[in-house]
Amino acid sequence: MTLRELISHLDKPVTSGSLDTGITSISYDSRNAVRGVAFVALRGSKSDGHDFIDKAIEAGASAIISEQAPPEDVRVPWVHVKFSRIALAQVAAALQGFPAKKIAIAGVTGTNGKTTTAYLLHHLLNTGQKRSGLLGTVTYDLGGGKQVPATHTTPESLEIQSLLTQMVDNGCRACAIEVSSHALDQQRVYGLPFAAGIFTNLTQDHLDYHKTMKEYFVAKVRLFEMIAAQPKGQMIINSDDAWGRKLIKRYEDCGRITTFGFGVHADFRAVNVRYDMTGTSFELEVKGRAFLVRLPFIGDFNVYNALGALAAAHSMGLNLRESVTSLKNAPQVPGRLERVTENATKFQVFVDYAHTPDALENVLRTARALRPTRIITVFGCGGDRDRIKRPKMGAAAEAGSDICIVTSDNPRSESPEAIIADVVKGFARPKNHASIIDRREAIKTALENAREGDVLVIAGKGHEDYQEIKGKKLPFDDRRVVRQLMIQIASERDVIRAQRAAEREAKREAEGGRRFDS
Repeated sequence: MTLRELISHLDKPVTSGSLDTGITSISYDSRNAVRGVAFVALRGSKSDGHDFIDKAIEAGASAIISEQAPPEDVRVPWVHVKFSRIALAQVAAALQGFPAKKIAIAGVTGTNGKTTTAYLLHHLLNTGQKRSGLLGTVTYDLGGGKQVPATHTTPESLEIQSLLTQMVDNGCRACAIEVSSHALDQQRVYGLPFAAGIFTNLTQDHLDYHKTMKEYFVAKVRLFEMIAAQPKGQMIINSDDAWGRKLIKRYEDCGRITTFGFGVHADFRAVNVRYDMTGTSFELEVKGRAFLVRLPFIGDFNVYNALGALAAAHSMGLNLRESVTSLKNAPQVPGRLERVTENATKFQVFVDYAHTPDALENVLRTARALRPTRIITVFGCGGDRDRIKRPKMGAAAEAGSDICIVTSDNPRSESPEAIIADVVKGFARPKNHASIIDRREAIKTALENAREGDVLVIAGKGHEDYQEIKGKKLPFDDRRVVRQLMIQIASERDVIRAQRAAEREAKREAEGGRRFDS
């Protein structure tokens, strides 16, 4: 493709140099800027791609796309644009042949529930004979059995277009995408023709980036602005959430809103919810019709996730009764209230990704409804992230637990001790809880102290298989660590029991010898 063809979809670019230059790929990393590459300079929160333009040219880049005008002595074709991130999304789509036009895309946004809702929708689409892909926090599923590890909840627009192309090549007709507030703010999904957009909820998170809840909400709204600007596309909104109601009011005249929740006016409404250790059942009411839903997940928040997925699947053309039937076979979402102990175990251990006060509160409320003897919670907070929520996490954990153990999550560049000190400020009874910096030791302490009928909740990391400490990612998977420690603890207890039995036997022999001597 020539540079002229590549930039034909941009809004009034100012160009210099030959537009007949051949372009074979695009990059926003100057280290990949070899011959045939158009280097796009992006402004980031930590670095600015414009500072690396000279390096890109030295490396052999064939063209530059930038928010800055070219210097007088520039040696390569230069495209001056207003917003580099929007330009990246547009040229990436053009180079890939606009794959988003060949696949129905559903975007899921909100603070909590994005991953589970996207997983459920992906499952419903696949079982509804509409092979689909998935882009989200846990994995990228490209269809045809091909999966690759996720690098971000929502990748950059360049990667999105490449992944969509692979999905189309693998026969996918639909795709579920988790859409983060960062991605919306940074235009990573710019130009995607969303067939459906799901709003799960909005609670405090990412205020280190957005600064205020209003700014956080504005970022989320962009997904629905995109849908409203399109001739088609349905808005699937949680009407029980206060921010969801603001969103509904904002777009109530567009005629393309479907609401979900427990409230009496919700289009997709759940009533008579019941759940146990194995799952949840509820009655789904939709426009005078009723369905009995069985979901192999527990908790009211998972009912919301199921409602959002069902509503989106219905808006994308799937048969509602068949979707309801498919839900009972939904796969476990890694690290989302994932049970890591067997039914025969005297106590239960769940691992969950909850890393906001609201998410932790919901998880612990669900655990309490299982009527455990006690709830023991192991949790921490990430470093270099929203510090304001740390004491709120402590308060949520204390309110929902009988015992709390505060530990390290991903401290990143921060001191774990300082993070824990912020968390315990939220405790009303700090002396009743423990702080153990080493996460493995914290989990071991919880397991050693668990009694029959207890529920242990290990929160914060969920599916993650690493800990990020001082710039390094060290292997650490809560689920694997629990299983290893349970084997270790059982072995240690067997040794202790054997030692005590041997001691008792020796004592009996000694006492018998004394009676014989007498």
